[in-house]
Amino acid sequence: MQTRYNKIAFTVLASLLSVLVLTPSVLHASHIVGGEITYKFVSRTAAPSNMITYHITLKVYRDLFSVNGTGLDANPAIGIYLQRPNNGAFALFRQKNVRLSSQRNVPPPNLPCSTVPPNIGVEEGIYEWDEVLKDTTGSYVIVYQRCCRNGTIANILNPGTTGASYYTEITPESQHSSNNSPVFREFPPILVCGGEPLNFDHGATDTEGDQLIYKFCNAYVGGSSNGPSPNPPTAPPYSLVTFRVPTYSFNAPMAGNPVVKIDPNTGRITGAPQTLGQFVVTICAEEFRNGQLIGRIFRDFQFNVVTCKKLIVTAITADSTQNTPLGKAFFIKGCENVSFTINNQSYDRANVTNFYWEFKIGSDTIRYTDWSPMITFRDTGLYRGKLLLNPGTPCGDSAFVTVSVGGKIYPNFTLKYDTCIAGDVAFKSITTSSIPLKSLIWNYGDLSGDTNKVNTTHLYATPGTKNVKLNVKDIYGCVGDTTISFNWQPAPPILIVEPDNFTGCAPAKVTFYNRSSPLDTTYNIVWTFGDGTRGGGVSPVHIYAVPDTYSVKLQVTSPIGCYKEASFKSWIKVKSLPKANFDWTPKILNNLRPAVSFIDSSSSDVVGWRWYFSEKAYSNLKNPPFVYKDTGVQTIKLYVINANGCRDSIVKKLYIEPEMTFFMPNAFSPNYDSMNDVFKGNGFLYGLKSFNMSVWNRWGEKIFETLDPHEGWNGQKNNVGEPAQEGVYLYEVRYITPKNEVKIIRDFLTLYR
Repeated sequence: MQTRYNKIAFTVLASLLSVLVLTPSVLHASHIVGGEITYKFVSRTAAPSNMITYHITLKVYRDLFSVNGTGLDANPAIGIYLQRPNNGAFALFRQKNVRLSSQRNVPPPNLPCSTVPPNIGVEEGIYEWDEVLKDTTGSYVIVYQRCCRNGTIANILNPGTTGASYYTEITPESQHSSNNSPVFREFPPILVCGGEPLNFDHGATDTEGDQLIYKFCNAYVGGSSNGPSPNPPTAPPYSLVTFRVPTYSFNAPMAGNPVVKIDPNTGRITGAPQTLGQFVVTICAEEFRNGQLIGRIFRDFQFNVVTCKKLIVTAITADSTQNTPLGKAFFIKGCENVSFTINNQSYDRANVTNFYWEFKIGSDTIRYTDWSPMITFRDTGLYRGKLLLNPGTPCGDSAFVTVSVGGKIYPNFTLKYDTCIAGDVAFKSITTSSIPLKSLIWNYGDLSGDTNKVNTTHLYATPGTKNVKLNVKDIYGCVGDTTISFNWQPAPPILIVEPDNFTGCAPAKVTFYNRSSPLDTTYNIVWTFGDGTRGGGVSPVHIYAVPDTYSVKLQVTSPIGCYKEASFKSWIKVKSLPKANFDWTPKILNNLRPAVSFIDSSSSDVVGWRWYFSEKAYSNLKNPPFVYKDTGVQTIKLYVINANGCRDSIVKKLYIEPEMTFFMPNAFSPNYDSMNDVFKGNGFLYGLKSFNMSVWNRWGEKIFETLDPHEGWNGQKNNVGEPAQEGVYLYEVRYITPKNEVKIIRDFLTLYR
């Protein structure tokens, strides 16, 4: 901190744009935009008192739209510190509170040619009083401190908890010479349009006419979260704010292109800020008198860089654009004797009431009044023009246009190949152009392509008519193309057929997969199969019915007469099939006689057998025996194989007849001697489908009946009542055989006691 010079004043002013969301705090308010303190000499008393009266003015600015802001301080604390001559330290000289004198809302910026975001507002509070100080050999520092800055500031650390110290220093030189502090002439802009040129006069006025030199410098901290407005304010020296390095620093407070800078002689700030946001910027103006530095003033303020939408903006579809000192420039590439439209994309068109284009063509300046004019440039070269929107009005806009016209392109190429040999086709570009070429792109008519080759080759995978296209472009972007069609239909260099050999059993079905290339259905293809027949097609199917060895011949002729043939000697080997057959004995089988012997009667060349009697019963014997466990139709399958590996099969069916026997006795003796105690039938009952036996006495009374063939009559009524008397009884048996025959037996039986 400088303490010894004639006159120095510190002025801080900051602007706030509240379109950004601020971070609120309970203990402090992020609403302070800035402030400044200036002093003006009023009067002086004679020695020995040497008392000087100054009129002090403190201006404080706050955000009208702060989310968690507070109002202006009604009676802020002011500290006046006096520097001790012996050690240079500052001691509290006087503490006081000053009332708010007046307040006003600072008018929002007037940008007649742009629309800006809403909710922009800054309130100014003015505190004025007279201060009587004794002329001394030490500096006086008059200070006001307040927390906090906006939390959305981008270029310093912890902005939401960082306050500011606004002070002015009245040095001994200023006291002795009755000096006045300089005053900055302009109120800083509340907002700056991002990406647009900044041109702000930050110069100051000095009553005594001293020389002022300007530069960017650092800002000071004051107040805290716990003590937003210290009473009294703290003593000098004051801490500096911390910038976010390496992107920002006190002498590079904003990112710009061109770089944001300050003129050291005039204080004018120029450049084009590119990054949107809020930025702390501090200006130092050093005061020189007769070449000697006598003081310094400071202004610490907040720049708010926002997006401003201009009412009228020139825009043109172009190959490239550039911002020049004279304005926007658009660069377009055109071609000689080619009419093309310059696409006007300027906006907003509703605000454009007058416009025209001007182009210098030869010695004439030609004006076009179409919104997007179509222009034909007859010669190569550079043509310069201009687009003017609302010319002569404050909100008009204009842009420079440069058209680079290339020359004529005559694309052409040659091709060379052997008509009947399936080899590479050689291509050579013989394109001519008055302007150097930038690119050549080949399209061979299939999926392949090549780039930037004057000489190139290509091998086609399939025959046919080929449409080859060459696209060329010169360095001005002018393009041309040409297409040549030719028939590429050579004979295949070698005839390849799969399989390369075949061995099978008659009748043999053979598919000849033709892998020759190039080849398609437009070729004349003749197959000689070796069995006295011929056929066509790329990959035919042929059936060899007779066992033998066959040679095959293939002949291929392309549509343009290229011929190729190949013979495949003893290629197909067809072997004979065995003949499967069998018989069995005995011919008549039933459940009483289920054993059978199978007799193979296949051809003599059979060397292996496989019999299937059921799903789970099989045999590999030549003449196997088998015993069936069930009646009905039985399926027998026989598979045979001969020494050639050829197979045959046969399926036959045989019938196992169901048979049963049933006999009834004519007497029984139920005397419980375990001999002939029960009257019932006997026999082989396999397959029996139903059964009923009943017994009647001589009076016609039914005394017993059963449905179970294994249950007999024990001589008692219903097998549980009184014993029947000895004598003759009538019985009847009804049953259905496995062959669905109904059998009835009626006869007499004798019961003995």
